[in-house]
Amino acid sequence: MIALFASVIYLVLFLFLKQTMDKLHSIIVVIAFFIFFQFILREQLIPLWQRLAVIFNSVPYSKGLLFTALLFLMNELICQLLEQYEYDAFATLVTLSVRMTAVLYWINLLQPKFQVLIQLLERLQ
Repeated sequence: MIALFASVIYLVLFLFLKQTMDKLHSIIVVIAFFIFFQFILREQLIPLWQRLAVIFNSVPYSKGLLFTALLFLMNELICQLLEQYEYDAFATLVTLSVRMTAVLYWINLLQPKFQVLIQLLERLQ
C-alpha cells in the first residue's frame, strides 16, 4: 500500500518537474527510479523471497529458482528503463550479463551433481 501511495506522489512530482525543469526531468526520474527500486526491493521483494524460501525449503533447488526469478525481474525493470531512454544496446548488454550470471550460478550449483553423473557413467563403461 505504501508503494502505491509513493507511486502516486512520484507521478505528481514528475509531472510538476517536467513542466518546470524539462532539462533535469530525465536525470531526476532515473535517480528517483533507483531510489524507489531500492525501497521496493528492500521492503517487499526481499521479505517475499525470504518467506518463499522458508515455505519451499524442502523443494530441491527452490532457492536457486527464486534467485533466478528475482534476477530476471530486476533485469526486466532496468532494461525497460534503458530502452525508454533509447539505450537499447546497453539494455542488451545488461540482459546478456544477467543471463550469463544465471547460467554460471546454475553451473556452480549443479556441478557436484554432474560430477556424480559422470562417475556413474564411467563405471558403466
